[in-house]
Amino acid sequence: MGAVETQDLQKRIEALETLVKKQNVLIGKTGKGMLEMQIEKQKSDLSKYSGSKKGGLDSGDVATNEDLVQLVAELQGELNNIEERSIRRMANSGKSKSTDSIAPLLNADGDVPTVKDSWFPGTVGEFEKLSDIELFRLAKFYERVPLSGKEHEKYEQYLEGKLETMKITDTNDEDLATQIKNYSPDQIDDIFNDVSRYLGLPTRRGVYEW
Repeated sequence: MGAVETQDLQKRIEALETLVKKQNVLIGKTGKGMLEMQIEKQKSDLSKYSGSKKGGLDSGDVATNEDLVQLVAELQGELNNIEERSIRRMANSGKSKSTDSIAPLLNADGDVPTVKDSWFPGTVGEFEKLSDIELFRLAKFYERVPLSGKEHEKYEQYLEGKLETMKITDTNDEDLATQIKNYSPDQIDDIFNDVSRYLGLPTRRGVYEW
């Protein structure tokens, strides 16, 4: 590796380290803010009911210690996921040879591909040679493509509580092939580049800005 490539890699590593620090601070502030809001709400509820002779304080309106502990645990879990993604992106940022292995990243749900998931490319060379269907499946796993009309409808139902779970990656090759027809070759290249950026890889397709 030449001096220029080494300097470029060092800059990328420093940029990722800065991003991790900013994300850690953001998660910490968000968690603190949510806890403070919950405490203030409890104080307000207690104050409102303490001077009233009618009825009592509904325990369901006040968060318990267990609720707060769960909230902190969820925030810490998300922070750990963010840090894990950053570490894996940092590892991938220097992968340029076709034989270099790719560290799989967690998706938004915290799921991560394993060696048993044959659809995930194990090396840079395999990633660069992905077919459109294979690329689309990977992009859907990481939510790097717009939702189709049917998926958008399911997403709205999920937000409204009509669906308990929503999996947009459970699609077969025929479904993916149909969906791909809605995208131009340039858009497919954009999807490839977006997935590559998400994984922290330097490889790109077509015309791109970064």
